[in-house]
Amino acid sequence: MDPLRAAIDSGLSTRRFLGYYESREWAIQAAPVVEAVRNAVASSPSADLVLLIERAIGRVVKVILQADDSDGMIGDLAGQLLDLHAQACDAGVADPVKLARWMIRFCFDDQDFFEVDPFRYASALGELGLAAYRREVRQRRHAGDDSFAAKYATERLAVLDGDVDAIVVLLGGDFDRPYDFIRVAEAMEELGRDDDVLRWAGRGIGETSGWQLAQLYDLAAAVHGRRGDHQVLLQLRRDQHHRMPSVTSYNLLRQAADGVGVWQSEREAARAVLADHDLGGLVDVLLADKEPDTAWEVATADTAWDAGERRWMRLAEAREANHPGDALEVYLGLADRELETTGRAAYTRATRILKRAVRVAASADRTAEFTDHMQMLRDRHRRRPTLIAMLDKAGLG
Repeated sequence: MDPLRAAIDSGLSTRRFLGYYESREWAIQAAPVVEAVRNAVASSPSADLVLLIERAIGRVVKVILQADDSDGMIGDLAGQLLDLHAQACDAGVADPVKLARWMIRFCFDDQDFFEVDPFRYASALGELGLAAYRREVRQRRHAGDDSFAAKYATERLAVLDGDVDAIVVLLGGDFDRPYDFIRVAEAMEELGRDDDVLRWAGRGIGETSGWQLAQLYDLAAAVHGRRGDHQVLLQLRRDQHHRMPSVTSYNLLRQAADGVGVWQSEREAARAVLADHDLGGLVDVLLADKEPDTAWEVATADTAWDAGERRWMRLAEAREANHPGDALEVYLGLADRELETTGRAAYTRATRILKRAVRVAASADRTAEFTDHMQMLRDRHRRRPTLIAMLDKAGLG
């Protein structure tokens, strides 16, 4: 245990502020220490190891407090250590009362980035630890602590107790947004109360709106899937697709329809919904379904509608084999768009596209047209020496 302690003390600390790139480097160098902790948890969990992991977590949190952890790499290490701490405690090696005190101190006093869930630690805490944890939370709430940590602890204790009434009051809020219903439904899912999951998810779907409804549909769908209620699941996904049509809802509907063998009869109606509300999504699913000609027809039917650069690229790629002339026109147009912007990155993207264009021009027997276009392009951008040099290097004359 002494070597691990030494590694934690030397490898999980810093005495100076870490900038963005320094934070990344620090996280990379600290990762082996976290891996050593992982190995110790897997091989020999103990009370001393639990205390060492708590020490490691505290050190990483101190580093976060004096670092630019914009990409979250150091925070990810802290999250891994917290997971390992819970795993070590699962072995029943931690002192329950000391564990409860650490959980309170860490969440209420040391930091406000991470939470430790008493529901997750219920087995390790046991009756003694839970009693100590509850007592401390209660005392702090009575003293006027209205912090997020205090609210979170109270909510999670209600879930741990299976107190449905308290869950609804604490997690439901005003029930005027999907998130309120999601929180209650998720708590009911944790408790294995599927009927209540369906009730609260159904209410949220019926009474609110917004992108978060997708999560309520998913919660309800999971219940129907567990129960084998495939027809009900199909209707649920059909309703979701009509209400908030997208490629995602289309694929979820297809999955549900495949479950009862009726996708062929559902598909055209599902596509019609996308045609009315999400043309880009319709093009995407047609390409995914290996129907490039139909996707092309949809994308080109309305000249005022722009499929977007990435989608045009996918359409052109799918068009290359049988209709290289169409692909050529798309590639040339996309390259011109890229060159509306100056800079090496734009020139690199344009050159890459033009390499595809020269290939399909040969397939379409339109090499002369491509050559003329390149001459025009070079004349137009003759004052961009970097671009001209890149075109020369790529052999795009």
